[in-house]
Amino acid sequence: MRFAFIVEDQAPDIDVLLADADGTFHSIKALSQSDGRWRYSSDNPESSTYAAGLALEALAGVISLASSEIDQSRVNTVKSDIFKLFDSIQKYDDGTFYFDEKFGGGREHQGSLSTSSSVVRGITSFAAVTSGKIDLPGDKILGLAKYFLGIGLPGSAKDFFNQIESLALLESKRVPVPLVLSLPATVYSLSKKDQLKVTVNTVLGSAAPPLTVKLVRAFHADAKHSAVIEGNELQYDQSSGLHVMGFPDNADVGTYVFVFETALHDSGSENDYAIGGQIHVPIYVTGIVKVSNAEIAVLGSDLGSDETQKTLDLAGTDVVSLSANHLQKLRFSFQLITPHGHTFKPRQALLKLKHETKYEHIFVVRNTGKKFEIILVVPF
Repeated sequence: MRFAFIVEDQAPDIDVLLADADGTFHSIKALSQSDGRWRYSSDNPESSTYAAGLALEALAGVISLASSEIDQSRVNTVKSDIFKLFDSIQKYDDGTFYFDEKFGGGREHQGSLSTSSSVVRGITSFAAVTSGKIDLPGDKILGLAKYFLGIGLPGSAKDFFNQIESLALLESKRVPVPLVLSLPATVYSLSKKDQLKVTVNTVLGSAAPPLTVKLVRAFHADAKHSAVIEGNELQYDQSSGLHVMGFPDNADVGTYVFVFETALHDSGSENDYAIGGQIHVPIYVTGIVKVSNAEIAVLGSDLGSDETQKTLDLAGTDVVSLSANHLQKLRFSFQLITPHGHTFKPRQALLKLKHETKYEHIFVVRNTGKKFEIILVVPF
């Protein structure tokens, strides 16, 4: 029915009407399934998500061409079908939602991009020709927007068109407009005293309505139930359009998850925008890690007792001399300390030794839990 919209747009002075709009509407609706999906035809018992988008777009065309108003109860039934369709939506761990096709039915396979685009096109077309709002879950509308934004540049012109058209339709105000929270940077340096910066925009980059951004909590990636930051509201900088706050003082080097929440100032516009719920963003905090408590020792040949032990100042230029025979071992140990004085545990620590002959040897250093330690056998 896209042809009908084109005719009306190009020739508004011509009335294009469908004689039996109510019957046509009923015939298309008869192919719908209880889960919100649609069959391609009465001869095919399998249902399709992609076909649901096509059917909704066709119903929108029927309504626009109807010479009299379609029975509102039938329209409301279709709105309920749309809500049911979102029960089958797929989800990634980062809160991204997308529709996928479960059935090929001998037809050309439709990928998640084509299927998601078909549903968005169908829903927005239907919403454009019906009165009242369609009850849609805001977090899933926002998740769909994240899907189209996050897939990068598609490999074909058709997929690229589907991506751009879907983003434009999500911003057309026919459905709640998704507001996307993002961070210009997710790596922060304690040494540079970086500010935490957050932006909130529509999918095509337009400014969001007045709203508040709150840092609900932040926790270390390895300790989800122990919050290091709670309940901080970011300040809006009108000149830059950013929501900012000083980076939390108690955040140390490591990987964190920051949980943000947005709230519109005008509560009456909540149905006009999809802001979702809490947004989880991984944050990486960097800083200068110091080597501390470095020691080198010669171990006895029997029980491994220390015979000689000396402290090393790796940041200085001190020279340490040790002697050992071939029956003894050399132990080197140290700790890594973060800017806040906590023990730092990297994924792997390497020790490079350079011989006076210029040969270099690299060793993996074992983490004992409290310190890093390596024991070397003194060669003959």
